[in-house]
Amino acid sequence: MAFDPFKSVGHAVKKAGETVASTVTSTATTMLHMSSGVAQSGGQFVSNTFHDAVKNAEKEFDIAKNEIQSVVNSGQKTVLKSLASRKIQEYADIIKSLVKAWPHVLSRLGNKVDLLRNEASQKGVSPRVVKAMKQIAMSPELREPLSQAAGKSIKSFAVEFGGGVAAVESANGALGFVVELQRMTNVRRYGSVGLSLGASVGAAGNVALGLYTSSPENYGGPFIASTLQGAFGIGGGIVVSFDLPDLSFSGFAIPVSVGEEVNISVGGGYTFIFP
Repeated sequence: MAFDPFKSVGHAVKKAGETVASTVTSTATTMLHMSSGVAQSGGQFVSNTFHDAVKNAEKEFDIAKNEIQSVVNSGQKTVLKSLASRKIQEYADIIKSLVKAWPHVLSRLGNKVDLLRNEASQKGVSPRVVKAMKQIAMSPELREPLSQAAGKSIKSFAVEFGGGVAAVESANGALGFVVELQRMTNVRRYGSVGLSLGASVGAAGNVALGLYTSSPENYGGPFIASTLQGAFGIGGGIVVSFDLPDLSFSGFAIPVSVGEEVNISVGGGYTFIFP
């Protein structure tokens, strides 16, 4: 049987991600935040809980990193970049509209974004979070591009906050909220952890808008991603993710607030929904 690097990556990132998820989803402490007294590296602040969970999975992440490298070595990186480029072109107008609109959203609803950032590291989904996600998703600035996205293959909209995790080299994590687009229901909190080859990640609290093809209740699992750098004048790279092992398109993470340039060639990771 021929070697399938994507299947191997899927197994590896799933194992690493599940190891982290089993710890952080059962803890009562916060995961990512920007307060004092937490582990810091390169401008990234992560709670001891998240840092320790990733550190404890260091062996699994090393295996995952080697499997991701095998994709690059096998020449499949070109396939990923091609798939990513086509998807970005398909959604170009929607992406540009979201990026252009975001400063106007912040000018009116910046307090709601701050609320989501603070609540992302807490347990549960409060009524305030549900209200804030709906207000942002249904804002006049985002309503039209999100409606266009829903008319394609996009089922969910997310606001996520991410950064690097010093516990393991090239590791990164994110927390956020995702809402079903058609009815603006079913707001869920999620986490994501992964590895990026050749990556330099920006400052803590980076904000990205997510467009995903899964509904919130089905959101999660292993993925591989490719990044298109500098598209549409965006400071960070647009991350295009694909489910493993079949490489079906799973969505975008579009940076709208970054501290430094993000430069990721190929990455892989695991997303999980909090109970």
